[in-house]
Amino acid sequence: MSVNFSDTTPAAPAGSTNVKHQTDGSGNVSAYVPTSVVELTANNYNATAQVANIAATNLVAIPVTGRYKVSAYIIVTTAATTSSTMPSITVTWSDADSGQAQTLTLTATSTGNTLTTFAQASALLSVNAAAPLAFSTSGYASVGATAMQYAIHIVVEQVM
Repeated sequence: MSVNFSDTTPAAPAGSTNVKHQTDGSGNVSAYVPTSVVELTANNYNATAQVANIAATNLVAIPVTGRYKVSAYIIVTTAATTSSTMPSITVTWSDADSGQAQTLTLTATSTGNTLTTFAQASALLSVNAAAPLAFSTSGYASVGATAMQYAIHIVVEQVM
């Protein structure tokens, strides 16, 4: 029986990456795992028409110990009648090196109250499996008959 080295067949199990194989033409074969960023599509967060703070929400409930890039984008989609505060975005995790709980405010609050009010940020985190990688928002405020609404989008990528 001959062996067929393939980086696509059969497909890797969910959450895994197939090994790439290469040959030098003289019969020598080596294998490697591509260095790339894999988007954890099941661990993203997207919400629109938000009119309150968002309580602690898991992005990765049981993370694999390693490095994660968290990117966040928040924007006012409906301005309040009088004034408003777009909330900040905070991430929490357990650090892979120290084992300690960590908190990072990714974006600050903003009192812009216009449809051009937004914030975005990214952070590289060293996460262990002891606690979820999570986020929350805080500082939302709205004054007037029309409540300020915002959209929030968070992408989590495991850096391999």
